[in-house]
Amino acid sequence: MTVAATPVPRAPWRLWRSPYLWLATIHLLGDAVVVLTSGVLVLAAVMLMLLAFPLAMIRIPLTVWANRAVYGIASWERARARLTRGQEVQALVPPPRTGSWSEDALLALGDPGVWRQFTYYLMLLPLSFAWIFAVVAAWSIPPVLMALPLYYYRFAAAQAQLGPFTIDTTTKAVVVAVLAALFLALVSPLMMRWASAFDGWLAKMLLGPSETGVLAERVSQLVASRQQVVDSVEVERRRMERDLHDGAQQRLVSLAMTLGRAKNRLGDREPSVRTLIEEAHSEAMQAIAEIRDLTRGLHPPVLTDRGLDAALSAVAARSPVPVRLSVDVKPRPSLTIESIAYFVVTEALTNVAKHAEAAQAEVRVTRKGDVLRVEVRDNGRGGADPVRGSGLRGLTDRVSGVDGRLSVDSPPGGGTTLTAEVPCG
Repeated sequence: MTVAATPVPRAPWRLWRSPYLWLATIHLLGDAVVVLTSGVLVLAAVMLMLLAFPLAMIRIPLTVWANRAVYGIASWERARARLTRGQEVQALVPPPRTGSWSEDALLALGDPGVWRQFTYYLMLLPLSFAWIFAVVAAWSIPPVLMALPLYYYRFAAAQAQLGPFTIDTTTKAVVVAVLAALFLALVSPLMMRWASAFDGWLAKMLLGPSETGVLAERVSQLVASRQQVVDSVEVERRRMERDLHDGAQQRLVSLAMTLGRAKNRLGDREPSVRTLIEEAHSEAMQAIAEIRDLTRGLHPPVLTDRGLDAALSAVAARSPVPVRLSVDVKPRPSLTIESIAYFVVTEALTNVAKHAEAAQAEVRVTRKGDVLRVEVRDNGRGGADPVRGSGLRGLTDRVSGVDGRLSVDSPPGGGTTLTAEVPCG
């Protein structure tokens, strides 16, 4: 991202106390030196990049080297802007190597970053002359005119000619000196600020990434960050499932077995104690079933081990509504995408069993390119509303969390079709 600091304060009386005023002046004067040094080097690099392009066919990468040289030279100018104006301009990034000599040379030749930086030095050529004139007009001419009352009478005929004006009296000379002093105090600092601001704007536009590029890079960073969050949540979900399965569930199984042995050993003695043991055993078995359902809802181990086909087959087998299942997902997507598809199907089939009054359901999971498509149909009463259904809203949020889309087509009396498309590239 490009962040240009204000070169100098806005108020003229504050400019005189600011080091930016003098640093901006030095920077503007230095533009002429930059044109004669860095500008010539960039021109030579661009010419070499063009002329050496055919050499890429015989594996001589002069075009690529010249491309990188332009980026290196432009980094000096960004460093100069940072030192004199406090302006941070993010560096442009050259095209990555592809491994093909000819393709690398072609990318280097068509690289927009090189041509933007080359354009900067071309535009700096006329601007450097303008900045020299501005510096002279701001800092040299006013002091000379301020001293006019002291020397104008030494000219021929005791008069000085300033354009169409003739200075032939002390009064006129004093007026010119006062105007020059006001110009020096109020206008000269503003001239430097305006010139430096324009010079900084030019550097921002041509030496740094465009606003579109900055936004695209930011979007890419946010997408990557969001994907990391989604993946970390999925990892944590699997850890919880593993801890519940290997920890609490195993302890409850051991407790249920101990209670069962205690009940068998007690026999018909102490009916009241036997009743309590039976109740405790029943509660332990119920808790085991609930934990098993909970762990299955978090992340079933079969999904990790054998993929969507096996996991969804188990879900279809447990469904109270007959389900026809078709899964074709090759190559296998990531575990995060598989988990989202799994929960879309399980939630949809749960809704079918609870609300649809359907006689049959169909689940189709397919992968076409980089898109995983999940489709769940039923022949129930329809009328499903994603706005009112918290389960459907949760599925929508989960699918959109990875740039996916979920749609529900559910006319009253016409069954329901739930479709989710999730990128899995």
